[in-house]
Amino acid sequence: MSDMSLQDFGNATSQKPRNRKGNNAVAAPTSSKEEEKEKSNSTTLVQWANCGVNAYKPVSFTFPKLESGVYSVSVSQYHGLMFTQNTICVDDLLRFPDSLSEKILGEITTFWGKGKKFKEHGFLHRRGYLLHGPAGSGKTCLVQQIIANIVKDDGLVFLCNTHPSVFNDGLSLFRKIEPHRPVVCLFEDIDAIIDEHGEDEILTLLDGENQIDRVLNIATTNYPEKLDKRLVARPRRFDRVIKIGMPSKDVRRVYFNKKLKVSPAELEKWLEGTDGYSFAACAELVISVCCFEKPFEEAVVVLNEMMNNKVSSADYNEKMGFKGGMQ
Repeated sequence: MSDMSLQDFGNATSQKPRNRKGNNAVAAPTSSKEEEKEKSNSTTLVQWANCGVNAYKPVSFTFPKLESGVYSVSVSQYHGLMFTQNTICVDDLLRFPDSLSEKILGEITTFWGKGKKFKEHGFLHRRGYLLHGPAGSGKTCLVQQIIANIVKDDGLVFLCNTHPSVFNDGLSLFRKIEPHRPVVCLFEDIDAIIDEHGEDEILTLLDGENQIDRVLNIATTNYPEKLDKRLVARPRRFDRVIKIGMPSKDVRRVYFNKKLKVSPAELEKWLEGTDGYSFAACAELVISVCCFEKPFEEAVVVLNEMMNNKVSSADYNEKMGFKGGMQ
């Protein structure tokens, strides 16, 4: 399952309303005025926070733990490090039995239960997965399933969409407040993060003195050749380097069975017509045929033309008759 030949790699160096009355409390319906009052109360100074020896400052409501979900880390001019919950909207998440993604999800589930074993042998309880493959191959679908699973189990996901040093400081601060919560750190399009901030910053984040316990690092890339082998060929940075290819016929069978509810003969037509299709292309075909009521054969032709047609701005002048330039 692991693809460690390294031939693909280069050498270049919805936030839910917070419930302040307990997890089991049920809020009564409120009028618009009551809702405005509740919003106002959320910033009302009602408690005291220590800010030095014998020094205190008034603060609004505090929470002993972050609500499970997906967060970004940033720096505020007035508040310092901030953790902002993201609203995530995704399509229906499907599981594909006996698929590569299902095996990876099983590995991750096993990892979370091995904390005592890691501690017994003197290791931080952490793991890293680098998922690479062409756009639309299913990397995002797999990541979304990993996110859904960890949030369901009261864990947190932190998006590395800021400077790695800020992200690193945020993780360190978080662990001081919540030392045992399971955490997923997501480096989506890690090649772009490295292009913007440099490889050394990422290596410091992965290998530095602020490494945290009970964490799963997940990185994705469409361009493995942009990643230096020093980043991907060393375990404990990324312990599993896995190529995610286009969905197989069996995976597409599960997908179309869920989406279409058609006869076996009709299903076979869809499977034969979508060989080599990405998940995004499969979804667009379902939308074209079932939502826009286009004939199947016509929709396939349009999709194939779109995916195979190489467009260049050099075509514009030729098509408009401006080969000689403006007169």
